[in-house]
Amino acid sequence: MNDSPLLIADIGGTNARFALASASSPYFEYAQTLQCEDFENIEQAINTYLVSHDIKSVQGICFAVAGPVNEQSVRFTNNHWFINAADLKTRFSTERVQLLNDFESIAYSLSQLSSSDLSEIGKPHTLDTSKDFTVAVLGPGSGLGAAGLCQRGALLHPLATEGGHVGFSPDNALQELIMQCLHKKFKRVSNERILSGPGLVNIHEALCEINDQPNPGYSPADIAVAAREKTDPLCKQSMELFFEILGQVAGDTALALGAHQGIYIGGGIAQRYPNQLASSKFRAAFERKGRYRKLMESIPTWLITHKNPGLLGSSVYARKHLTGL
Repeated sequence: MNDSPLLIADIGGTNARFALASASSPYFEYAQTLQCEDFENIEQAINTYLVSHDIKSVQGICFAVAGPVNEQSVRFTNNHWFINAADLKTRFSTERVQLLNDFESIAYSLSQLSSSDLSEIGKPHTLDTSKDFTVAVLGPGSGLGAAGLCQRGALLHPLATEGGHVGFSPDNALQELIMQCLHKKFKRVSNERILSGPGLVNIHEALCEINDQPNPGYSPADIAVAAREKTDPLCKQSMELFFEILGQVAGDTALALGAHQGIYIGGGIAQRYPNQLASSKFRAAFERKGRYRKLMESIPTWLITHKNPGLLGSSVYARKHLTGL
C-alpha cells in the first residue's frame, strides 16, 4: 500500500466513514464506518482507521463534515466532536488538510456520478461534463442541505449554501393551511421545517390539526412506512405533500442558482423511498413555474443512488487540490 495515501472521510452526527482517495472508479478504497460515540475525539477515530489498514502516514486529509465550516474548524451540533484543520496538520504531520461542508463535498461528486449512480426523475437526460455547466443538489435528511456546482473550463467551482433555511413559499390552499399551523409553532417557517425527517412529522401533525384528528405522535419512519403500505391516509398524504414540496423547492433552486443543466436530489429520505418519489407530483411541481414552465421542462432532475457521495466528493477535491493531480 502507498505509504502516504490521501485520507478522506464523510462525518455526520452518528457515523464517520473513512476511506483512501483513489484515481480510478469508484475513486476511493478501503472504506470503513466508525461510530462517533465510540471515540472521545476525531484523532482517536483516525488512528483506529489508520492502524486497521496498516497506514503509517498520510500525505493529505480531506473531510466532509455535517455542519458549517468556520475558519477550517467545525463543532458538531449532534455529536461531541470538534475538528480543527490546524490540529490535524500538527497531529498527522501534513500541511494538506481541508474541511468541506458535507453538501459542498457532495457538489464536488456530481461531475463524477455515472448513470449507474443516478435514477432519472422525469425524462432521460445525461449531464455533458465536456461543456461548461451549472447544477445544484438538494438533500432532505435530518435537515435540508443545498449546494451548487459550476464547471468553467477545467475548473470546478462549488457553491456551499444554507438554502435549506430559505423561507417556505406555499403553492396552493392546502399548503397555506399547513403554513398557518407551522407558523404558530415556529414563527418563521423555513423549507427545512418541511423538507427533513422532522419536517415530515410537521406535515403530518399539521394535517391532523387541519382534519381535526388526534396526533398519534408518529416518527418519520412510521409515516413513511404507513404511506408506502397505504395503511394510513394522512401518512400517505403527508408523503405525497413532502415530495411535491421538494419539487417546488428544487425548481426554485434551479431558478435561483441558474442551475439549468440539472438538479440532483440526495439525502436519506429520497434514497430510502425512491418509488414514492418517482410516482409523486415532484416533477409536476418542479415544472410549475408560470412563465418559466418551458425552461423548467428542459431542466433534468435526478435522484442520487450512490451510497457515499460525500466520500466521492472528498476524493475529487483531495485528488485535484491536495496533490495537484
